[in-house]
Amino acid sequence: MKKTLSLALSFIMLITSMTAFGTSVFAATIADATEITLDGEPLEINVPVMTEPKTEAEAEEMAKNMYYCKFTPEETDYYEFIFDETFTKTSTGAVMSAIVRAEDEEPINMGIWMKLPDDLFGDDDIIGGALTDFATTINVASKLEAGKTYAIGVANSTTAEITTTVKVQKHTHNLKTFTEKSYVDDEDFYFNEDGEKYTGCTVNNCDYHKTIEKYYKVKSVKLSTTAYTYNNKLKKPAVTVKDSKGNTLKKGTDYTVTYAKNKNVGTAKATIRFKGKYEGVVVRNFKINPKGTSIAKLTAKKKGFTVKVKKQATQTTGYQIQYSTSAKFTKKTTKTVTVKGTKNVSKTVSKLKGKKKYYVRVRTYKRVSNKNYCSAWSKVKTIKTKK
Repeated sequence: MKKTLSLALSFIMLITSMTAFGTSVFAATIADATEITLDGEPLEINVPVMTEPKTEAEAEEMAKNMYYCKFTPEETDYYEFIFDETFTKTSTGAVMSAIVRAEDEEPINMGIWMKLPDDLFGDDDIIGGALTDFATTINVASKLEAGKTYAIGVANSTTAEITTTVKVQKHTHNLKTFTEKSYVDDEDFYFNEDGEKYTGCTVNNCDYHKTIEKYYKVKSVKLSTTAYTYNNKLKKPAVTVKDSKGNTLKKGTDYTVTYAKNKNVGTAKATIRFKGKYEGVVVRNFKINPKGTSIAKLTAKKKGFTVKVKKQATQTTGYQIQYSTSAKFTKKTTKTVTVKGTKNVSKTVSKLKGKKKYYVRVRTYKRVSNKNYCSAWSKVKTIKTKK
């Protein structure tokens, strides 16, 4: 585990050290870097092992141990910096190169080579395989502007100093069409990403990129209905998916929908699986509530009343009776009585005020997985208690 963390930290440092502590580590050496010319003789450089800086001062000192050259093109074009990568045959670890714009010390492109120890990851390890498949060369190519100076930096996180050479030449594209699907995150869409179809270059980490088609990220996934009343039929609410530009995605082309637990009372779900230009899965829940009931009879009693509920036993656990002195059923004036079971349809409420008007309504409920699912309330009836 310690070895894994150490290598992972070294890999991260290769990337973050370029702008560590807010001051670019290239800054101290750009002015003194050796100038190389187009198609000139390769420049030999010795690159020591980079260590993790613990302070800003150490980060600045690290910059002195990194070797650079610089190049000023006479015309705007794509150029590539080619390294002698003999070191890759015996080294273990990672090496990174970067093209840095001299005027503002901003990296514009990077190349990474990585070789993990055989005992670090198994043959079927996804993370290890992904890293090594991605990080294959430190050769790097970019479009450079005429008259501007660019510095080349190399960082070494292998186990030993490496010696290599670097030369600059014009780059020849090997163009290929790529498709990056738009990712849909199920949690809160925070990680949703645009996708695209584009043309890119496959040679020497070239950053050529031309968008052919944009796949805008998904902004919303909504159901046409989120609450149903049980009727012994499958419920399948329509799904509407919109992207960040307000366009509506097409069912069948961009996504499919499947439903589960969508007949009986409880929580049903719609699973939206994205396809084609999109990838990801979104789940939307909806409720199926029991069929409602009504008050069959309401009889006044001494300081109370008896309510008879119309029997409704299908997909129902029992009834709830609600009464109030307010027609609006305000919280302070309202009480609820639960009747368990569907056989007993009569309930007497007592210990109320005499000669007082009460508003009464009823509904059914079903308990599923420790949760009550309730019908809509019935029409309200009124009763005046006896003295």
